[in-house]
Amino acid sequence: MSSDDELARSAAEKISLTFDLDEVESLEAVRAALVNRIIQLLTSNPERLMAALYRIDVQEQRVNEIFTTAIPPDVPDLLADLIIERQLQKARTRREHR
Repeated sequence: MSSDDELARSAAEKISLTFDLDEVESLEAVRAALVNRIIQLLTSNPERLMAALYRIDVQEQRVNEIFTTAIPPDVPDLLADLIIERQLQKARTRREHR
């Protein structure tokens, strides 16, 4: 398994745990499930979504930018990409500082 695969797997596992997702086969599968979960949280429990974003340490400025400038149907996809990007950064940092 390449180091990029290991990073993707680590990020996928962290995201799956944070958002109670079943799928951890690939980052693409996690992204699809994450988008659906974000849609669910936006409609039923936005506070929990915001708490998860805070816990993951996604940049608040970027989250606010998405909410204020993005077309509403694009918001879940953009948030999912932001979450994945942050989890990959954290996985790289963990690998570099072992």
